[in-house]
Amino acid sequence: MAIFLTSLIGQNAIALPYVKRNGLPSAADFFVGDIWKTTPGRFAMVDLTLVVIGFHTWAFSEARRLHIVHWWLASLVITFTVGIASAIPFFLLARERHID
Repeated sequence: MAIFLTSLIGQNAIALPYVKRNGLPSAADFFVGDIWKTTPGRFAMVDLTLVVIGFHTWAFSEARRLHIVHWWLASLVITFTVGIASAIPFFLLARERHID
Protein backbone atom coordinates (compact mmCIF):
# COMPACT_ATOMS: atom_id res chain seq x y z
CA MET A 1 0.00 0.00 0.00
CA ALA A 2 2.82 2.40 0.89
CA ILE A 3 4.55 1.86 -2.46
CA PHE A 4 1.31 2.41 -4.37
CA LEU A 5 0.51 5.62 -2.49
CA THR A 6 4.08 6.93 -2.80
CA SER A 7 4.14 6.39 -6.55
CA LEU A 8 0.62 7.78 -7.00
CA ILE A 9 1.47 10.96 -5.09
CA GLY A 10 4.93 11.29 -6.62
CA GLN A 11 3.81 10.90 -10.21
CA ASN A 12 0.86 13.24 -9.79
CA ALA A 13 3.05 15.83 -8.05
CA ILE A 14 4.97 16.08 -11.32
CA ALA A 15 2.20 15.59 -13.87
CA LEU A 16 -0.69 17.64 -12.46
CA PRO A 17 1.16 20.98 -12.13
CA TYR A 18 2.57 20.52 -15.64
CA VAL A 19 -0.88 19.85 -17.14
CA LYS A 20 -2.42 22.67 -15.11
CA ARG A 21 0.23 25.09 -16.39
CA ASN A 22 0.11 23.92 -20.02
CA GLY A 23 -3.51 22.80 -20.49
CA LEU A 24 -5.13 19.38 -20.75
CA PRO A 25 -3.76 18.58 -24.24
CA SER A 26 -0.24 18.73 -22.74
CA ALA A 27 -0.93 15.41 -20.98
CA ALA A 28 0.00 13.79 -24.29
CA ASP A 29 3.53 15.20 -23.88
CA PHE A 30 4.22 12.39 -21.41
CA PHE A 31 3.74 9.82 -24.18
CA VAL A 32 4.43 11.49 -27.54
CA GLY A 33 6.33 14.66 -26.69
CA ASP A 34 10.01 15.56 -26.82
CA ILE A 35 11.00 12.40 -24.96
CA TRP A 36 11.21 10.58 -28.31
CA LYS A 37 13.72 13.11 -29.71
CA THR A 38 16.77 11.85 -27.79
CA THR A 39 18.38 8.44 -27.61
CA PRO A 40 18.09 8.24 -23.79
CA GLY A 41 14.44 9.30 -24.03
CA ARG A 42 13.68 6.70 -26.70
CA PHE A 43 15.49 4.06 -24.64
CA ALA A 44 13.43 4.93 -21.54
CA MET A 45 10.15 4.88 -23.46
CA VAL A 46 10.91 1.55 -25.16
CA ASP A 47 11.92 0.11 -21.78
CA LEU A 48 8.71 1.35 -20.14
CA THR A 49 6.62 0.08 -23.04
CA LEU A 50 8.12 -3.39 -22.62
CA VAL A 51 7.48 -3.25 -18.87
CA VAL A 52 3.84 -2.31 -19.52
CA ILE A 53 3.39 -5.12 -22.04
CA GLY A 54 5.15 -7.72 -19.89
CA PHE A 55 3.37 -6.78 -16.69
CA HIS A 56 -0.11 -6.59 -18.20
CA THR A 57 0.35 -9.86 -20.08
CA TRP A 58 1.17 -11.59 -16.79
CA ALA A 59 -1.41 -9.64 -14.76
CA PHE A 60 -4.25 -10.38 -17.18
CA SER A 61 -3.54 -14.11 -17.04
CA GLU A 62 -3.25 -13.96 -13.23
CA ALA A 63 -6.47 -11.92 -12.99
CA ARG A 64 -8.34 -14.48 -15.08
CA ARG A 65 -6.96 -17.33 -12.96
CA LEU A 66 -8.03 -15.60 -9.73
CA HIS A 67 -11.29 -14.15 -11.13
CA ILE A 68 -10.22 -10.55 -10.45
CA VAL A 69 -10.29 -9.19 -13.98
CA HIS A 70 -12.00 -6.02 -12.70
CA TRP A 71 -8.85 -5.23 -10.66
CA TRP A 72 -6.69 -5.83 -13.72
CA LEU A 73 -8.88 -3.41 -15.70
CA ALA A 74 -8.44 -0.83 -12.94
CA SER A 75 -4.65 -1.30 -13.10
CA LEU A 76 -4.79 -0.87 -16.89
CA VAL A 77 -6.59 2.45 -16.44
CA ILE A 78 -4.07 3.51 -13.80
CA THR A 79 -1.24 2.64 -16.20
CA PHE A 80 -2.42 5.16 -18.79
CA THR A 81 -3.75 7.84 -16.45
CA VAL A 82 -1.07 7.83 -13.74
CA GLY A 83 1.72 5.44 -14.66
CA ILE A 84 3.00 1.89 -14.52
CA ALA A 85 4.82 2.64 -11.25
CA SER A 86 1.40 3.04 -9.64
CA ALA A 87 -0.39 0.31 -11.59
CA ILE A 88 1.95 -2.53 -10.61
CA PRO A 89 1.74 -2.08 -6.82
CA PHE A 90 -2.01 -1.44 -7.12
CA PHE A 91 -2.60 -4.75 -8.90
CA LEU A 92 -0.24 -6.65 -6.59
CA LEU A 93 -2.07 -5.25 -3.56
CA ALA A 94 -5.47 -6.22 -5.00
CA ARG A 95 -4.11 -9.68 -5.85
CA GLU A 96 -2.64 -10.17 -2.37
CA ARG A 97 -5.85 -9.10 -0.66
CA HIS A 98 -7.85 -11.48 -2.85
CA ILE A 99 -5.54 -14.41 -2.08
CA ASP A 100 -5.62 -13.75 1.67
